[in-house]
Amino acid sequence: MFRWLIAAMLLAGPAGAQTFLACRFENGPRLRLALEPQGLALQLPGRQLWQDAAELTSLRDPVIAGFTLPIPPEAGGRLPVHDRFTLSLDRLSGEARLALSRLPPAPQVAECRTATEAAAATRPSEAGPPPPCDLPQPVATLAGNCEILRTRF
Repeated sequence: MFRWLIAAMLLAGPAGAQTFLACRFENGPRLRLALEPQGLALQLPGRQLWQDAAELTSLRDPVIAGFTLPIPPEAGGRLPVHDRFTLSLDRLSGEARLALSRLPPAPQVAECRTATEAAAATRPSEAGPPPPCDLPQPVATLAGNCEILRTRF
């Protein structure tokens, strides 16, 4: 259905040109994105400010970009509490996924590190290094789709 998305993005203009996308998620936010050859940016709703992705895994299919901020309430939808999100965008179909996550609370991280250090003291690195204590924990995943936004000048 959205196979034209990749062709339109390739034909949108000269190298270095931006492609603007309007993304809608089921019972969730509406986002405006700018996809460039170097990265992906999110327009903060109700403002003219753009937030670049903190991490970009791939510029091929799918495009996976991580943001270290929550989705602003102005974007709409009822979202669970989160402090970061990852956006996955399939350029061929226009399908998009938002993975919301949250960092563990500081007391939980401190407790985990104490337990890890105590375990390492009793059993020196038999099974390799322990997992990090401060990894983001998944909260929810939302499905949606993106379409090219026709800008008017």
